Amino acid sequence: MRALKIITIVAVSMLLVMLLMVGYLFTTAEVVVTDISAQGIPAVNAGDTFHTLTSTVDDGTFIGTLYQKPTEWKDASEYVYMTYTLSITNNCLVPIDMIEVQIVPQSQDILQLSQSQVYSLPQRTSGDVPAMILSTANSHPVREMIVTYYVWGFSFTMRTTYGK
Repeated sequence: MRALKIITIVAVSMLLVMLLMVGYLFTTAEVVVTDISAQGIPAVNAGDTFHTLTSTVDDGTFIGTLYQKPTEWKDASEYVYMTYTLSITNNCLVPIDMIEVQIVPQSQDILQLSQSQVYSLPQRTSGDVPAMILSTANSHPVREMIVTYYVWGFSFTMRTTYGK
């Protein structure tokens, strides 16, 4: 009977310690976007890539986020690829399994291209995560972004803005 009591006390104590450790990891977890840069490339400079992209949108095989499908595509000179690069710092004691960036569209945005690479960050490191959209050539680069990251299968979300 005494041995069972000791085993119970040890098991409950270990459970409490584990809960405190997990709570500590999640309350001290800090993931920060330290910098955002943007670069616009006219779609006409991308060669056949623009025409391939419009074909995949038209035939329904586009992989990414389609904000709005143009009823009629204009010349490539009327569009621009905007690439946003977010510098993200993982101050957590555990690695980030995956990071996704979603651009909140403006009225002139057409689509966001999907990322073929999975971005992750080891604990206490920094890295860059890109996101690319296709927009009309007269659009401004100011955008809001939703950054979703996963730690141990749990998702966390933060919002940030490029420009003002």
